[in-house]
Amino acid sequence: MGLQSSVGITVGVSATLPTTHDDNVTTGFPGMTYTGCGKLNASPPMTGTRDIASFDNLSTGEEEKVLDVLRAGAGELSFGFDEADAGQAIIETADAATTTAASTLAMAFTLPSGRIYYRLGIITSYTPTGAIGSVMTAAANVEFTKAHVKVDA
Repeated sequence: MGLQSSVGITVGVSATLPTTHDDNVTTGFPGMTYTGCGKLNASPPMTGTRDIASFDNLSTGEEEKVLDVLRAGAGELSFGFDEADAGQAIIETADAATTTAASTLAMAFTLPSGRIYYRLGIITSYTPTGAIGSVMTAAANVEFTKAHVKVDA
C-alpha cells in the first residue's frame, strides 16, 4: 500500500477494559464494544518507543547498546466540541474520575486502510476551548500504558 490520507481516521473508546492485553477476539481488544468519538481533529501517536540502554565496554573501547524499557507515550486527542457526542462524554467522565482505574480507557484507532491500533490510556484532562472566529474544540490529554496491539485489516 502506498501513502494514505489521514482523513478517515476514527477513534472509539470504552470504559470497560479488555480481560487480556492482546488481539484475542473473545478476551482481548477486538472483542470489546467501542463508542465512537465524533469530530476527531487530531490523533496522538498510535505506538510507543523503546529506550536504549548503553554500556561502555572498556575492553574493546566501544559503546554497546540494547533495547530497554518501552515508553508507551502520551499525546492529545483533539475534537470539535460536541456535548451530545457519546464518545467525548466517556472521555470527559474519565477525566473527572479520581482513580487511575476509572480514568483509564481502552481505545481503538482505526485507519482508513482498516488497520486498528488498540491502546490503553489514562485521561489526564479534557478541556473545551473557544475563541472568537473559531469553532469550539476539546482537547483530551492521554498518558498511554502498555504496548499497543496492532490488528491488520
